[in-house]
Amino acid sequence: MPNAITRSLQLAAVRKDAAALTAVEAGSGQRVYTFKASDGDFDRYSDRLSVKGWRVEGYNANGVVLFNHDDGAQAASTGAEPALPIGKGRVYVEGDALMIDIVFDDEDDFARKVERKVAKGILNAVSVRYLMLPGHYRQNERGGFDCDAQELLEVSIVTIPGNARAVRTKALDELSNEVVERIAQRVVELLAERGEDVPTDDEDTKPDAGEHPPANESKPKPGEPSSDDPPTEDDEDKDKPKNFDAPEAAKQFVEAFKQHIRGV
Repeated sequence: MPNAITRSLQLAAVRKDAAALTAVEAGSGQRVYTFKASDGDFDRYSDRLSVKGWRVEGYNANGVVLFNHDDGAQAASTGAEPALPIGKGRVYVEGDALMIDIVFDDEDDFARKVERKVAKGILNAVSVRYLMLPGHYRQNERGGFDCDAQELLEVSIVTIPGNARAVRTKALDELSNEVVERIAQRVVELLAERGEDVPTDDEDTKPDAGEHPPANESKPKPGEPSSDDPPTEDDEDKDKPKNFDAPEAAKQFVEAFKQHIRGV
């Protein structure tokens, strides 16, 4: 039976990296940065990791975020001051990727320095350290490993990505006001078109003078209200047109859209 293989502990070339996607404001006021940490395709080192195979319970119980995988082990052997975690993370599978939300330690000078570079887009990538579980990996046609189950050990902000798909996308706050306005204007147009289909109070549904009802219109049966009878309260509520304020609906939609993107 194959033994367990721990990646990124011995060789830097097995680190798995990905780009920052967005930085959002969490409901608590903390700045939360979301990254794609891994996917199921070949990385630059010919490994493939099953997205559904991630074991993340242990990590989420102790979600340390390091810088360049420096866990202090080397400092301990040299007598230097050991590196400490720069933040905490929470990982989860979303679609075809392993995602992580990172909060930096705002009481640590170095962590704040790293966060500023992430916010500016100077540092864009993360890297996962993981353990390939025995019996769940095999060599593939490219000379790397295909792994069906792996345990996540830690995640680092890194300087050099090892994943060719490490491309950062802009957060909503980085979009120009012009783009947001174009979205809002298009929403207004679509909702206005919908509003035009809604009857208004000014519409007169009565037949014009001189018009006669269809010849085959049946007379009401005994006991049934005729068309000349005054409408009841229920009939009035049923036939009352619903006013539709397209600009206001569009405004509410845009605000809800912004809140959704920002993670609030």
